[in-house]
Amino acid sequence: MARQTTLEQILDELPGKNCGLCGQPDCEAFAQTYITGTTPLEKCPYTAKKYTRAPQVFENTQAAPATWVDHLGREYDFILDKFAGEPGPRETVLPFNPINVEKLGLKKGDVVFGRPGWISCGCPVTHAGIIVEDPDYFNGTFVWCVVGPMAARERGIDIGCYNSTAYEGLVKDTRAELLIGKRYYFQPRFCMLQWRHCGLINSLGKTPEGMRVRIEGLWIG
Repeated sequence: MARQTTLEQILDELPGKNCGLCGQPDCEAFAQTYITGTTPLEKCPYTAKKYTRAPQVFENTQAAPATWVDHLGREYDFILDKFAGEPGPRETVLPFNPINVEKLGLKKGDVVFGRPGWISCGCPVTHAGIIVEDPDYFNGTFVWCVVGPMAARERGIDIGCYNSTAYEGLVKDTRAELLIGKRYYFQPRFCMLQWRHCGLINSLGKTPEGMRVRIEGLWIG
C-alpha cells in the first residue's frame, strides 16, 4: 500500500550518498520504492543506523524481479546475493601490480579501494571492500566483501586499478537452471549501477539459504 508522503520528504530523510547498498541505483529510486510501499525505510543502512542503531548487515527481503532486465533493458538469468552475515558480496581481487598486496602489507580486516578495469569488468565506479581472508602474497590476490564508499573514506588503502577474477555469493532468485561450466548473465544485488554482469559458474553447491556459486571469467554487459 502506498504511503502518504512526498518524494521530497523522504529524500530529506536519506543521506544522499547514492551508494547502492539498499539495492537501488540511487536515493531517489529508493525513495520511490518506499512511497509505493515495497521497501521499508530501514533498508537504507544509514537511516537504519540513525533510527534503530541496527548493524549495517542486510538480508535479502526483495522479491524476484518481474521483468529480469537491468536498467538498460538487458536481460539476465539470476540475482547474485551476498552470504548471510557478511556486509557485501565476495570478490577475488588481482591488482594491476600484484606485488603491491605484499608491499602494502595488506591483511584480513583492512579496508581497501580501487577501480576494476582492463581485462575484467571495466566498471567506471571505484569499489571499496573489507578483506575477509588472509591475502595470497604468492599470487598477489585477496578476497574482500564489497561495501559502501564511506568505509574507505574513513580508513581506506588505495590499491589503484585491479582485475576482478571471481565473484562468490548466493543465488536465491533465478529463472535458469544453474550448471557448472555454463556462462550466464547475472545481476549483483547491490551493484551501484544496476548493470548486468556475465560469467562462468565453476563451483556450485546447495545450501539452506540458496545455491552457493563461484563465478569467473567476468565482464559487464
